[in-house]
Amino acid sequence: MATVGLRDIYFFPVTKDDEEGTTYDEGVRVGKAMTANVQPTFNTGELRAEDGVAETAESRGATTVVLQTDDLSKRVQAVLLGKRINSDGVLIDSEDDRSPYGALAFRSEKSNGAYRHVVLYKGKFTPPEKNYETKQETPAFQTPTINGRFIRRNSDNQHGADADTDDTEIDQIIFDTWFDAPYEETPEG
Repeated sequence: MATVGLRDIYFFPVTKDDEEGTTYDEGVRVGKAMTANVQPTFNTGELRAEDGVAETAESRGATTVVLQTDDLSKRVQAVLLGKRINSDGVLIDSEDDRSPYGALAFRSEKSNGAYRHVVLYKGKFTPPEKNYETKQETPAFQTPTINGRFIRRNSDNQHGADADTDDTEIDQIIFDTWFDAPYEETPEG
């Protein structure tokens, strides 16, 4: 079913990602959602034999994410981009800034009124382009667009998950806690 909306974009910094598991810090709401473009990359190769393609193989690359929000507060920039807020309360842009890995979660309304919840488990963002323009007769809003690249987790090779609220096989608790922490599979057994 088609989606018709976007809301509630959250970022959860990764605190650990190794063979023992992945843990996340508290999430931060990125801003009021405008657009989220999620584009996985797959690279393919072909084995040519007997004058034709005999086999193909695929390899998954990074997933590119482009987010547009109404604003990126200084606290959000500090969390997403590894920037520092100094003792005067000013956001400092430094050569030493290091964007942390983190999970990205959001939801998108479907045309039937249900929601598709999405989480990407591990990625980082680069600083947004900043545009400023003088006032015109008709106001033109300038909003930030931030780019990220998401990869698999080291702990389990998973990239992300999504779930629809109108899927009767999914327990409602999954959706009630979606923005408390990145969704994790319930252990079987």
